[in-house]
Amino acid sequence: MFRSFLYFILLSLVLVSCKDNSTSQNVSRYYDDGRSRPVIGIGSVVDSTSYEVPWSISEELTQLVRNNLSKNKSLYLSSSDDIDASLTNSDNLFSANIDWMNSRFDKNEFVVFLELIKHHDIEKDNATNLDMSLRLRIVDIRSKTPKLVLQEVIKDNFYISKSSYKTDYTKTVWGSQEYENSRMGIAHKQLASQIADRISDYVSLSKSR
Repeated sequence: MFRSFLYFILLSLVLVSCKDNSTSQNVSRYYDDGRSRPVIGIGSVVDSTSYEVPWSISEELTQLVRNNLSKNKSLYLSSSDDIDASLTNSDNLFSANIDWMNSRFDKNEFVVFLELIKHHDIEKDNATNLDMSLRLRIVDIRSKTPKLVLQEVIKDNFYISKSSYKTDYTKTVWGSQEYENSRMGIAHKQLASQIADRISDYVSLSKSR
């Protein structure tokens, strides 16, 4: 009994370690020649949908986006926790007023906000689509006056034939190998990749100006 309990504890520590390392970025804030990499602060994805699964889609998408961005050695990611801790319930992340962002996130050069606004299944003919939309906002806060770099809604549809096996997401959950290969798991990775590409492109372009 004790050995089983000890094994469970060790396994839990390994899983936590893997999860933490999956979003780490092995780059410093500066290049070898002294130039600074763009410092990006990314808040946790705001989930404004009512799609129910046994885990946090917000946490999943946040980690996936950061995982993708961490592969870009031309960027430096600050902690999402720092961004989230600087926000209050009254903050409107997508309002026209962005002046307040300058002093709130002064350790960053760019700040990114994400909101999942659509996530549902659409059945048509002999197929089902997982229909998703996510709002993306990038703000340049390098000067005293914050500048809006990009604001857009990214849409994605993931097709699956009706005859295919229907996954029970109360049993196939985020973090499992089965979920990685599931329709939703693949769709979320696809969406996160698109988001990360947009962030990388627009931040790099703004940094070069």
